[in-house]
Amino acid sequence: MSQATLYSVSYDLSNTIASALGSVLPSGARDLITSSGVVTGFAVVIFAVIILAATMLNTILLIWWERKLLGRFMDRRGAMHVGFAGLLQNFADGFKLFRKDTVKPREADPLGFYFGPTAYMITSLAIFGILPISSGWDTGALPLTLLLALAIFAFAPLFIFVSAWSSNNKYSLMGGMRSAAQMIAYEVPLLLAVVSVVIVAGSFDLNTIVYEQQNYWFWGPLILALIVFVAAMLAEMERIPFDLPEAEAELVEGWNTEYGGMFFAFFMFTDYLRALVGSVLVVLLFFGGWTLPSWVPSVATSWPLAGIFWFMVKTYIVFGVFVWIRASLPRVRTDQLLRVGWNRMIPLGLVSVFVAALLVVAKCVWPFGCLPTP
Repeated sequence: MSQATLYSVSYDLSNTIASALGSVLPSGARDLITSSGVVTGFAVVIFAVIILAATMLNTILLIWWERKLLGRFMDRRGAMHVGFAGLLQNFADGFKLFRKDTVKPREADPLGFYFGPTAYMITSLAIFGILPISSGWDTGALPLTLLLALAIFAFAPLFIFVSAWSSNNKYSLMGGMRSAAQMIAYEVPLLLAVVSVVIVAGSFDLNTIVYEQQNYWFWGPLILALIVFVAAMLAEMERIPFDLPEAEAELVEGWNTEYGGMFFAFFMFTDYLRALVGSVLVVLLFFGGWTLPSWVPSVATSWPLAGIFWFMVKTYIVFGVFVWIRASLPRVRTDQLLRVGWNRMIPLGLVSVFVAALLVVAKCVWPFGCLPTP
């Protein structure tokens, strides 16, 4: 019996809806509604709506989580006035930005000005369609999910630079150039850290990478790859201490200086989307995804939706570490940032690849255990 996935559940729901509609329609319309193409189309829409709703809800909660954590780090309460414990504050901020006008500079390029932030957000949302967060969440039909996710993730420098250049503002252009240089500098060590995991797991499939961590999670023997990956991901997400492209004190607001209203909201929302992607990838690659160690009692994993629950707990903990880093470290200069990326992270990434190769040869590492037998 094949395992149910989110897509198969969406398909069954689509088939049920189509059959119910077909029972009250004339024969011609019934044949159209219940045809395989229409049912598949409905299933794709249902699947996309579920992914979109779950992604947006978690992104909004992530913003609230960061505000509350930063409040605690700064010895205050954080957001607390709108809704219980400030849970509705983000909705109030979104409504405020929705009511504001988007003013395009007179000499700005209209195509790039509107296309940049829209494509930036859409491509970041698209990643969640291929990231598994439990054994039955994805379609199960993409064998190169990790490679595809990283490829889509790498589109960001292009769209940021297009948005900055089309704004016809020198501060925006400077921020866009800084952002592109920063992201390109840290994509190389990011990929080297990913290569370390791929060497040990033997696959680009995120599901396989998770199942290969059944004996031990990769963060232990691949701790160097984890450090490189987290540092590179912080730079890719442009979070403190690597947020110089958006530094409000130096560049007004960086590459999105000329944006207001909903397009400014697009940028801010997408920044947290990418933070969610980064946290999810850290959990998938180094912390066993939705699985728990074998010594954990089975009662913790045997109930429905247990995999999704534990996956989200890990994700929010990882993002909490990102917030902790933001609250603890100062912003670095551009020259320092690029020097660390090219002169420190890349050599460390190469060392992590060598360690991964040794791990594959050794098979077993004390005290973590042994790699699964093929």
